[in-house]
Amino acid sequence: MIMSKLNLDYQRSIKPFPWGGLLLLVLALATLLATALHYRSLSTESALLESRAELADRAAQRHLPGRRSNVAASGLAREVKRANEALRQLSMPWDRLFRTVEAAGAKEVALLALEPDTEKRQVKISGEAKNIAAMLNYIRQLEHRDEFGSVYLQSHHVQQQDPDKPVRFVLLAIWRGKL
Repeated sequence: MIMSKLNLDYQRSIKPFPWGGLLLLVLALATLLATALHYRSLSTESALLESRAELADRAAQRHLPGRRSNVAASGLAREVKRANEALRQLSMPWDRLFRTVEAAGAKEVALLALEPDTEKRQVKISGEAKNIAAMLNYIRQLEHRDEFGSVYLQSHHVQQQDPDKPVRFVLLAIWRGKL
């Protein structure tokens, strides 16, 4: 019996093409495209609803007879308000807001909740600080950010049951037009 030569190659000289990276890029581009199309459709819908509401307002000002037109106009106004709120939420620069709030905090402050109100242009921030001085320093840091105008301390409470006695607080920050 003749044995043939066995050739084992444990090192590949040619690197394989990174298909996973290409697939990830294609998925990211598809997601971006889908988001842009959704934003465009919401913007178009908002403009359409606003024009309908304007027409309904003009018709109501002319005192058109019939209760149905008033009911339809009020329903349309609610739809316009909801569409505008959705558009306002989508156009909010969330990433910049989050980075600003996080960057102002030091190791002594932990953020617990962030509740933005786009209509009032306010952000309610709940957190826990190592002590009162750290909390006050965090408030000062937020006040010095260009993104925020006024920052108000709504409430604070020293956690007496905890041996370190951290301070839980709630702030209200008013953001400026740059956001």
